[in-house]
Amino acid sequence: MKKLCRKLVILLAAVFLPALPSVDLVRSQDVADPDHLPVDVMQVLELPTHISNPLLVRSEQGYLLKFQISNNSDDRILGFTYQVLVLDSTNKMRTIASHTANLKLAGYASKDLTLLQPRKLEIKNGDRVVLGIGEVITRYSIWAVLNSREALQAYGRGDYLAPEVKHLLNQVDSKPRSIVIY
Repeated sequence: MKKLCRKLVILLAAVFLPALPSVDLVRSQDVADPDHLPVDVMQVLELPTHISNPLLVRSEQGYLLKFQISNNSDDRILGFTYQVLVLDSTNKMRTIASHTANLKLAGYASKDLTLLQPRKLEIKNGDRVVLGIGEVITRYSIWAVLNSREALQAYGRGDYLAPEVKHLLNQVDSKPRSIVIY
């Protein structure tokens, strides 16, 4: 009986010991790379933009936000305002930063962007980052998300309701249209 138990232990050791290093390898692949952090996006369907593939990349100057933006209208986009929300592991807001970016994006086009984040944006290990667009400026229109900061915070907590978007005429950047009278 002792010989049978000893053989069984040796057999089990021979089967499971080679698998132990692979468990550590799988565990190390599950841990996110601290130099590249995924970003959630609060998409607002009423805006003429769509954000895809957002990623925060750590650099010597701070964090770089990389993503692709698409223009879903026929009007040229001149700029936009976005907000970055940082939540801790319990979904409690740590910080929020807002920034305006100039952009020349033709109608129905897309572009890869890399933007430098404000220095006050401090991200710790285990934090979650959420990106939201607050305003889009085109040649003839301005789309503004009402209460965009509160909407982004609610989205981060999981209480998302589609925010209201105000569509206004851009009277500053638009060129006067010539009217032809017949």
